Amino acid sequence: MERASRDSIIRRLEFARTELADLGDFGDLDFSRYTSDRLVRRNVERIIENVVNSLSDIGKIILSQADIEMPESYRDIFTKLASLGLIDPGLSTRLADTTRIRNVLAHQYLDIKWEHIKAFLTQGRSDAQAFLDRIEEWLAAEDAGPG
Repeated sequence: MERASRDSIIRRLEFARTELADLGDFGDLDFSRYTSDRLVRRNVERIIENVVNSLSDIGKIILSQADIEMPESYRDIFTKLASLGLIDPGLSTRLADTTRIRNVLAHQYLDIKWEHIKAFLTQGRSDAQAFLDRIEEWLAAEDAGPG
């Protein structure tokens, strides 16, 4: 893997981990606080968007380095990573589902947004962590080389 691509992945891994740590401050967020506190709502929405974008960017870099045709959608990034054997199909499906949140955050009403926010707070965070852990393992194996 090119050094620049590896460094780019590492920067995104670190950024996503920082964002996920910040999101931990909102683990007990409920609908009432989400709808009534604009600052909390903006922070949570932005953090989740940042995490999803970072995971997608990491996936795109990996696919590019593997000389795989770039997917037409963010969802397909995770499907292709699973087809390469980099992540398991279950995680791939769940991460692909989180990519919908980008559009939901931009275009939907608060009650619809909340459903996606809550899902990310309950399952998406751990899926994002699992993805980041897996990519770090993969990078370490790449560094170790064959055999």
